[in-house]
Amino acid sequence: MSTAGKQTAAGAPADGLAHRSVSTFEVGAQSVANVAPSAVIAFAPASMAASAGNGAWFSFFLAMAAVLAIAYCICVFARRRAGVGSLYAFSRLSLGAPGSFVTGWALLIGAVCIGSGSLAGAGYYTARALDQIGIGIFTGITGQILLDVLLAAVAMRLTIASVRTAARVASVLEVVSIVLIVVVLLPAFFKSGNIIDTDQLSLSGSTLDGIVFAVVLGVLGFVGFEGAASLGAEATDPYKAIPRSVMGSAILAGVLYMFATYAQVAGFGGADALGRSSDPMDELAEMSGLGFLKFFLHAGFAASFVAVVMACITVAARLLFGMAKEGVMPARLGVAHPRHRTPSAAIWTITPFVVVPAVLVVGAGTAPLNATSYIDTIGVFGYMLSYTLVCLAAPLFVRRIGARGLLLTWGLGLIGAAAMVYVFYRNLWPVPEWPLNVLPYVFVGALVVGVVGFAVLRVRRPEIAQRAGTFADDLD
Repeated sequence: MSTAGKQTAAGAPADGLAHRSVSTFEVGAQSVANVAPSAVIAFAPASMAASAGNGAWFSFFLAMAAVLAIAYCICVFARRRAGVGSLYAFSRLSLGAPGSFVTGWALLIGAVCIGSGSLAGAGYYTARALDQIGIGIFTGITGQILLDVLLAAVAMRLTIASVRTAARVASVLEVVSIVLIVVVLLPAFFKSGNIIDTDQLSLSGSTLDGIVFAVVLGVLGFVGFEGAASLGAEATDPYKAIPRSVMGSAILAGVLYMFATYAQVAGFGGADALGRSSDPMDELAEMSGLGFLKFFLHAGFAASFVAVVMACITVAARLLFGMAKEGVMPARLGVAHPRHRTPSAAIWTITPFVVVPAVLVVGAGTAPLNATSYIDTIGVFGYMLSYTLVCLAAPLFVRRIGARGLLLTWGLGLIGAAAMVYVFYRNLWPVPEWPLNVLPYVFVGALVVGVVGFAVLRVRRPEIAQRAGTFADDLD
């Protein structure tokens, strides 16, 4: 079904969005901003090294391989279908309305929670950057909450103003942050004398269990790589731009993660030292004589987290917008801004859901980065479920349309789905400490709310429920 591209009598898009206005670069920026590699580099390599030792970089390689399997399955659909619903619209082609709704609702939970957790991270690093220049009033709970609200307002304003502006701002913020990280990493890397680190290259001292467990952490660093798919209605050439962006963002992030992990282990003189570090980039800056860059590093990390918030609001709002156009969600969420041609009603609606969890968890006295970890974890479960369903849907779709590559799609689809199931399992067993032990059940509870709501809709208005996932354009 083709609905997203319908025109009014005057020739303007019937849904009010800025159709075919976003360049390939801007589409790619959406995916990169959603992943936020610089924010991941700030803390993930140390956690990876604590588990995998000298094999931490290799764990990131295996994680990238699993994510590329998922990316391939997403591209199976993205080459033929484009719309605001992203994976929600893709899974419709194989799993029907019920499967489509579950995929979309899981993705919505994921985008909202990742955006909320990132908001807490943005507030934390903004406060640290300001503290570096003598403004320390934002380091307490009240200051953190104030920063979270202000940064959310900025993110909301930018996403309403223009999808192109939001993509460009997000990409600039992320690029600047990555450049700053590289500026700190390279001197520490070369100063270490371990450019050819035989211990790392030979995985010396690493265990299979440690490397595999670190893969679980590594996969989490790629979540959101498919964000470009939410711009299917607005991309100038969606059937080429989106697949390239999805694959490209996963590869770019993977290469950055492997380099950053390898360089940090070398810079610290070993995986054990990195694993014990509570603030690796700050310590590397000091070790390299670049301590004066810490303000810029913290500002860069804050900018990266803000870029994630913007990207998540973009994904969630367009998902709600598409559902509203189908009648699955209230019609008022399907109203676009008359001048900016963005889903402004959905953006206004979703932003408080991004802000409230961060404010509540930080307000309860939780350390901001712990709040980021807890809220993000719930969001990751949402993304993992949506990825799993798309991986299972892709080979069914290829078989239905009689396209080439069925065996390859089955193989990669099963690899991607198995990787997601394994990551979820490792978050359940061994049972983690409080509050990580309850987070999977918080996600399940949020998922059940949506599924029950959809079940009620199917009983009361089955013709509306059957439209789930149809607001998209299919390539003829």
